[in-house]
Amino acid sequence: MEIRKDMGLVPVINGLRRLAEDTGAFGIAKVARGNPGRGSGAKKLWDLDITLSLHEANRKVHLGVISRRNLSPAGVLQLRARIFGKATAGMLLVHAPYLSARVREVCRDHGINFMDGVGNCRIAGPGLFVSVEGRDNHPPAGGEIDPFSKKSSRIVRTLLDHPAKGWQVQELATLAQVSLGLSSRVKTALLAEAHLEEKGRLVFVRDPGKLVQAWSAVYRPQVRPVALFALPPPAEIWKRLAVWCGENRVRCGLTQLAAAWCYAPFVRPDRTVAYLDAEVEMDGRLGSLLGILEAREVDSGANCVLWLTEDTSLFQGAREFDGIPVVSPLQTYLDLQPLPGRGREAASEIFRRFLDVGPRSQQEEMNHDRS
Repeated sequence: MEIRKDMGLVPVINGLRRLAEDTGAFGIAKVARGNPGRGSGAKKLWDLDITLSLHEANRKVHLGVISRRNLSPAGVLQLRARIFGKATAGMLLVHAPYLSARVREVCRDHGINFMDGVGNCRIAGPGLFVSVEGRDNHPPAGGEIDPFSKKSSRIVRTLLDHPAKGWQVQELATLAQVSLGLSSRVKTALLAEAHLEEKGRLVFVRDPGKLVQAWSAVYRPQVRPVALFALPPPAEIWKRLAVWCGENRVRCGLTQLAAAWCYAPFVRPDRTVAYLDAEVEMDGRLGSLLGILEAREVDSGANCVLWLTEDTSLFQGAREFDGIPVVSPLQTYLDLQPLPGRGREAASEIFRRFLDVGPRSQQEEMNHDRS
């Protein structure tokens, strides 16, 4: 059959042919245009019907292929909703020149095969499994807002503080202390990434755990670290820090392994890391605190690190354990993720106990998709 290049379908066919040659797992037996939906003038449910012949199994597998120039996670879910319950050519495969990690994740979660313009793919079906990863591909240039940047992440933090709640944009902006315009742009970005879904005039977090993990993959604290060697043992450092900050009305909170020990005491911390409001350095009170801690600044061998910050949202959701302030489980998890070894173990435990809320049920999602 003749496929015009402006349809964007030739790259799909060529990509499958290259994949067939590279793997030897299948051949392309037939290529046809996709079947239309029911009724006159109905749109095609998919763009191409491609029949693959499996060499080892001596059988044929059918692919219903949908190709787009750009494909967002929300777009994948829309395509899924469009064909849900309708007869397909067999397995469904989506294709675009670039597929983000989040798009690929959504495809895997919902049993949709995928392939990008450089051959990264996952095609799974009866008698066939082909997976290619790691080929370098770059996203198209664009001005999309980063929902996990320092200011935008205030929206994400507010959403995750109440993961089951439905939100209006104005309410989000007010609680996160950001502008209405920024709140709206972040909402749009999170909808496109399928981290949020709309129902009526409200938005809901689709899967809080996955939103946390997406944030943690790019999160790095923006702080000025003050590395110290302190004479007292960790528990005494925590107590003195809490008392001094309480008396001086300074925000502080343990994080990393020290915080994890308070929430889930199974990985003993070898050093103290704590957030501290940067105002103590600006107004000259840091020296007083170091005296209380019996600590001095060092270039190496630190057993206590103060993370000076001007970002008050880091203290949102903080808790107290025996009078010692500790950042929220969410912030603790974000700060633990970059740590190797025991840090990752502690992060997994924090996630399991406090953050793995789980997605809405599949049936609930289907009902929403079809409404």
